[in-house]
Parts: sequence; structure tokens; C-alpha cells
Amino acid sequence: MCTAYQIGPNANRFPSMVKSTLMETLRLSGETRIIRPTLSAPVLLPDGTAQEMSWGFRRKLAGKKGPVSRTIVNTRVDKLETAMWREAFHERRCLIPAISFYEWVGGSGGQAVPLRFTQEDDNWILIAGIWEQGTNSPCFSMLTTEPSACVQGVHDRMPAVLTDEQLDPYLQGTLREFLPSHVPLRHVPAANFLKLPKPSPSARDQPTLFE
Repeated sequence: MCTAYQIGPNANRFPSMVKSTLMETLRLSGETRIIRPTLSAPVLLPDGTAQEMSWGFRRKLAGKKGPVSRTIVNTRVDKLETAMWREAFHERRCLIPAISFYEWVGGSGGQAVPLRFTQEDDNWILIAGIWEQGTNSPCFSMLTTEPSACVQGVHDRMPAVLTDEQLDPYLQGTLREFLPSHVPLRHVPAANFLKLPKPSPSARDQPTLFE
């Protein structure tokens, strides 16, 4: 499932309900960044403010030698009423702004190729998210749902990309069902950003777990 998305300055519009604080945060960043698990990025809260959070909920899960710490970056919408996600879904919703998101497909010579998904009109992609206060800082997780026509040939899940009409109902807690997104998307092959240096994980971290 989605394990990378892109943020940065974008001249195209935000929906009117999104206050200028988030636009200003991204404009002043001055650079385009690819966000990957455990990295920090701005999310939009129901009061319209933006807050930096790290991507991924930390969880202690059972392992062969005892509990292990895992980072869970995606939350399936069909599991939102389970114990792990219920409280955040009902009490702590957010929007995740993105210029694009990435999925991977097999390429020539067995090399995986990232596909970059954007809106057809190059407007912002706003993805449903949930958040919680982690041990050291707040963190968020991205909701995933069934794929739209554009995504289904690439992956069997996709981020829960919201239409303008869904933004306020989602943040206010009245939107509770998620069908494949109606936001028109397109995709093109992208450069393999995984070849770039990655941040060193904590010595206590275990491999990232994706829902």
C-alpha cells in the first residue's frame, strides 16, 4: 500500500474550507519533499490549523521473542471500528495534504518502478487521516480504501482521497463510509527515490508494518 507521498509548494488552489495556515506552511517550506514512514509532515486538523506530525502509529505487537515495536502507516477503512483504530477515527481525524502519492509496479530486469499519482488538474490531493499523541510527538496514519479505476490495475488498495464535498463531513465526523475515490487521478513512471539516502532508524525500531 502507499508508503510514500509528496508535499511542497503548489500554486493550485486549496478548497475554501482549508484555512491559509496550511498553505502558508507549505509555501514557506521552499522545497518539495517525499514523505516516507516515520518522517514529519503537516496535517490539517478540524479547526483549520496545521500541525507537524510523524507518519505512523507506534504499536507493540506480539513477536516470536516477545512484544516488538512497529510503525503502522496505513489504516484500512474496513478495520476502523476495531480496537486499534476506533478511538482515533471517532475523536481525532485529520486531512493529509499531498501533491502526489506513489505506488510500485514491476519493471524491466525485476526492478520495481514507482508510479506517481496526481490529480488530473494538478490540484492538491487531500487524504483522510487519523492521529494520536505518541510517546514523544503526535503521529498520524493514512486511511486506505478500495481502488478507483485509475489505481486498480496497479494495487488493490489506495489512499482515501476525498472530494471537496467530503472534506467537512469527514473532519466533523459524519462521513463514515468510504468508497473508491471519485477524484480523477492520473499516473506516470517516476524516478526511483529509494536510491537516495534514508534517515537512520532508531536502534530499537523493527521493520515497518503496513496495514
